[in-house]
Amino acid sequence: MQQVQTLNKKFNALYCSQSWEFRRSNNKNRPVPSKPDIDKIVVNLSSSTLNNTEKDILAKGLNFVPTPKDIPILDIISSVEHGLSRTSPFKAARIKASLTNILLEGRQNPTPNLSRAEQQAIKGLRSRKDTIITKADKGNVVVLLDRTVYMQKINELFSNKVYRPINDDPTPDVRLRLLALLDSFVSETQDPQLAYIRQHIFYFSNVKCPELYGLPKIHKPGVPLRPVVSSISSATSKLCSYLKDIIKPLTGKRNSHVKNCKDFCSAIKSVNLKQDSLMVSYDVKDLFTSIPISCTLKLLEDLFKTDTSRHLRTKLNPFHILKLVSFCMKEGNYFRFQDSFFSQQDGAPMGSPLSPVLAEVFMEHLEEKAFTSISTSDAPIFFKRYVDDIFAITTVGKEETFLEHLNSLYPTKIKLTMEKEVDNKLPFLDVLVIKQGNNLKTTVYRKPTHSDRYLHFTSHHPMAVKRGIVKGMVDRAHAICDPTFLQSELKHITHTLTANGYPNQLVNSIIAKCARDNNNTNIKNSTTNNTVLFLPYYNGVGERILKLAHSLNFKVRFTSSHTLRSIVRSDKIKVPFAGRPGVVYNIRCGCNASYIGETGNTLLDRYKRHMSNVGRYKEAVRRLKEPQTPARTSTKRRGRPQREQPQKIIAETIKASAVVEHSSQCSHGKKGKSRVRSRKNMNNHPVTRHPILNETYVI
Repeated sequence: MQQVQTLNKKFNALYCSQSWEFRRSNNKNRPVPSKPDIDKIVVNLSSSTLNNTEKDILAKGLNFVPTPKDIPILDIISSVEHGLSRTSPFKAARIKASLTNILLEGRQNPTPNLSRAEQQAIKGLRSRKDTIITKADKGNVVVLLDRTVYMQKINELFSNKVYRPINDDPTPDVRLRLLALLDSFVSETQDPQLAYIRQHIFYFSNVKCPELYGLPKIHKPGVPLRPVVSSISSATSKLCSYLKDIIKPLTGKRNSHVKNCKDFCSAIKSVNLKQDSLMVSYDVKDLFTSIPISCTLKLLEDLFKTDTSRHLRTKLNPFHILKLVSFCMKEGNYFRFQDSFFSQQDGAPMGSPLSPVLAEVFMEHLEEKAFTSISTSDAPIFFKRYVDDIFAITTVGKEETFLEHLNSLYPTKIKLTMEKEVDNKLPFLDVLVIKQGNNLKTTVYRKPTHSDRYLHFTSHHPMAVKRGIVKGMVDRAHAICDPTFLQSELKHITHTLTANGYPNQLVNSIIAKCARDNNNTNIKNSTTNNTVLFLPYYNGVGERILKLAHSLNFKVRFTSSHTLRSIVRSDKIKVPFAGRPGVVYNIRCGCNASYIGETGNTLLDRYKRHMSNVGRYKEAVRRLKEPQTPARTSTKRRGRPQREQPQKIIAETIKASAVVEHSSQCSHGKKGKSRVRSRKNMNNHPVTRHPILNETYVI
């Protein structure tokens, strides 16, 4: 019996591997994958036309990753060094040696997943400066807009009084004021996480201004844009994530709270409808920009008064937390669009990790205020809420009364809209709720504009990601669908994924496995590995690294290469090479010695730090060599007096910079030119000369 189980496992592993040819030859009657509706996936609202090849490449989806030309060896080495910094030397040496063998034996000529015509089509799409290529707000649809139309729609957003133009980028000033605040709070609380955030902001030079872009709402008349602010690498991004973790446990305790679609479907199964019951949904318009921040801060203060577990999450007291939240929501609430800068006068920043949890705090208050100030006869019979999306069952005729009541609570700030059931059906989140007699049935809901486009099977992603997509869709079907609709949804999944290039056998095998897992309630014990490596994925090499990780007991998390979206998008400002963080650089001396270093900051910042240390070192040596004279006869020195001893400065600069360490032992000093290479762009790039450094580097 055990041998049979072992053989079945091996066959399933082979069956779901990347080699599908052996099955294709034996499946002459295999169903032909249906072709997707390209016009539904690619919506061209621009004045330019697309040829068939350009449509085909865009129809693969903006998350499609072309196969890289070469193994990202330098990226892998750098990531391994960083990931093994806290691993025991013996284990780290074994992992490094084994990874070296894999990289040396790696496949050098991968099979490209794009034809030459498709590669040329990408270059053509990238060169369209008058066209914006982006994704839709929902539905995974690719949208093309004329740049002039896109700019006009963005400017319509700025006509709102919520946004106020400002003259300059406030990021440097915000960074300094935040550092001063963190210095004070770290000294008072000794909070380790806050100290880490303070250290990161202090040493990380590549702090960016949050940037706004728009996603077209193709399901609405006029195709308005949903504003999105990217706050990655902003001054407050890490602080907001920390504050979110502190505040989130205070929310989600009301009976109306919905965690996800599965939780919602479980809740409505017990509902018994009456003859005059009506399903409705309410939605807050522009919630983030409408949240009254002053009111929300007061609500937070009241929540912390009854919080008995705060000390388990942080050493900060409520005063510190509220001050930091206020800073992020007010001083840190700004962004740029192209070359213009704006501040948001009220509401939460649209791209901040802290905004959703603050929205939840306010909506819980709004809900409590609504139900305590309305008569029982006018209140909904059933009420569930996911942030600002509300599902309710009311008596016919009472739905408008409740809507008016909700809109009267904060009339100048909060405005809700309502949708009623149609033909006994009402969508909520990803669920379609259906009336059948006195009961409610559920199935998966997709908007009419949904493209049924998922990650294409030929995309350069790990096989585990592709299996995970199939499993996620099947698990969602089991969680949402009533048994009446389950088989229909599974057929739709098979049809859709086949159109996305997934082998029919792979989809069917995962569907069968999920069915078995749902019947088996045994929970597998997961092993914990302290060593986790985040490595760039490369087909063939990645699979061998996974096997190595299993044998040497460490975990691997793969990062993907450049997606099609990052290649063809032009709605955000592209940072020049010298301004990008994360470079490996080479500084050569006149004695032919060279130093290869890596920095998480920008090239210019690291170069300036080296030169600053060289200058401090030379000044300290000069002070050390000058003759010592009595204080009364010494020449009066202008400016701030020197506080540190030259010997201490020399030791500090040698420790801080390998360039100083070498120049202290070499008479040539720094001569020649530096070749600087980006860790992410090492091969086949044109060489250019930087106007400030006057050095050669590769971009």
